[in-house]
Amino acid sequence: MRKLLVWLPTLIWLGVLAGFSTDVFSAEHTGGVLRKIIHALFGAISDHRFQQVHFLVRKTAHFVSYGLLSAFAFFSWRGTWPSATRWSLRWTNLALLMTLVAASLDEFHQSFIPSRTASYHDVILDMTGALFFQLVIVAWINLRYPATSEQ
Repeated sequence: MRKLLVWLPTLIWLGVLAGFSTDVFSAEHTGGVLRKIIHALFGAISDHRFQQVHFLVRKTAHFVSYGLLSAFAFFSWRGTWPSATRWSLRWTNLALLMTLVAASLDEFHQSFIPSRTASYHDVILDMTGALFFQLVIVAWINLRYPATSEQ
């Protein structure tokens, strides 16, 4: 039961990512919502500027959402194979591998949806986010629990 609990955030986030891969979250649909938000906050902007902002928001979402997946997966693997250490390259590698598989399957899935486009560039962006989050995890652990040196 405990191992299921440590995997729950990862499994839920995989479900969220699967939802993001559908037609509902295509650029056509997210554009209308984003345009209303921008208009309410900042007033009207040109179509060209909106396309730039929309692109940036969508790509940032890739970076962050797959970064979060890798972080959730790291802690799930850590809970599955505990160790005396607070960080293990094994947990990081497994989290990155899981993220790569999920990102690749996401793009493969999108290739079958007419309103979506599959791109290996998005997988690269997803993995960049995943790697960044892994670096944040190791930095946070090292800052929070500095190694003690014997003198």
